[in-house]
Amino acid sequence: MKKAVIIVAAGSGSRMGGELPKQYLELMGKPLIMHTLERFTRFDPEMKLVVVLAPAHKKLWEQMAGSYELARGVTLANGGATRYDSVKNGLTHIDEGIITGIHDAARPLISQDTLSRSYAAAVREGSGIPVIEMDESIRMLNQQGGSVHMDRSRLKRVQTPQVFRSDRIKQAYQQAYDPAFTDDASVYESVYGPVTLVEGNRENIKITTPIDMKLASLLIDSVE
Repeated sequence: MKKAVIIVAAGSGSRMGGELPKQYLELMGKPLIMHTLERFTRFDPEMKLVVVLAPAHKKLWEQMAGSYELARGVTLANGGATRYDSVKNGLTHIDEGIITGIHDAARPLISQDTLSRSYAAAVREGSGIPVIEMDESIRMLNQQGGSVHMDRSRLKRVQTPQVFRSDRIKQAYQQAYDPAFTDDASVYESVYGPVTLVEGNRENIKITTPIDMKLASLLIDSVE
């Protein structure tokens, strides 16, 4: 089946502490978002690429596109007031019958194996959500100001891309926004029920802080 990905790149990246949005920061000689896009075109050279940008970042994109041919073949969508709105805008550029991933621009360390598992699960089951095991103890705060221990074996850390059959995720995004929608999987399951989990890769961090950038620079060449 044909594949597509919506790269959500509309955030300001304020926690990085600089003026340049994090998706345009240089990582090993090229903008971070280019590493992310290349992961997907390596997986499927025919994949449709949709990038959701904040309108204020259009000039940054155009400057970058002048240096990278891959960027010139991307379909652009306008970012919205929330991530929910941004994804919804991106989905307007996706046709029916396409297996579609929704991915954070600031995750350039997604592995080819994780992409393969996620897209294959969406073909079979309608959704494919990469997750990894919790490796630290977890406590949940209670209303009394204390906390209780939680069984970490029953918890997973969720990554992107979260992959779906396009007809289903487009339909799910027609409903009104709910604060309970913390990611695309929660939007999907509110209409279609449980999602299918697949194994992610631990290197697939979301770059948020300067420390994350340093870690990504060490890992970028080691993730297949």
